[in-house]
Amino acid sequence: MKKFNLLAVSFIFATVFAMSTFAQTGTGKIGWIDTGMFADEKEGVTKYLTALKALQTELKPRLTELQTLDTRIKTIADDLQKMQANPAVPVDQKAAQAKQDEGLRLQRELEFKKKEYDAALSKRGGEVLGPIQADIFKAIQAYAKKNGYTAILDISALANENLNAILALDETANITKAFITSYNTAGPTASTGTPK
Repeated sequence: MKKFNLLAVSFIFATVFAMSTFAQTGTGKIGWIDTGMFADEKEGVTKYLTALKALQTELKPRLTELQTLDTRIKTIADDLQKMQANPAVPVDQKAAQAKQDEGLRLQRELEFKKKEYDAALSKRGGEVLGPIQADIFKAIQAYAKKNGYTAILDISALANENLNAILALDETANITKAFITSYNTAGPTASTGTPK
């Protein structure tokens, strides 16, 4: 984590240095894109959204299974709480222990299946979304060159680092919508992973 933060801080210093150099020389302009908007239902990147929905559909049965397990665990916890809530009624220790054992078993099963889900999401996400993300990156490079940008920053990535790197933004440098519109109208250029 420390190494990653050092990398992010280095990136920020390089960006600030580049921006001051550009400002001094006047040789280029800088824009920013909010890559988080790529998944926006109304204004996002169509190809990315389609692949994301296909991935969600593919993994929905696993997610439903996780939600069902979580609901069963909460029900058991509620049952145990109700058993102990009324001091006038003696608690059946055997039944309480059986519920606790079942809850612990389900908790272990949930943790195991959650790890399996995360691994499947990571693997299939790379297969389905990876080619599209690479294509988007190439398109950003081409867009920058075509429109005279010396640098385009990913404002979403900077904000996620929580390094307080974003002190002020000129909204006129936001080229997110213009890029998405350009990308969506350009047509398909990369193969997309197909859901299994």
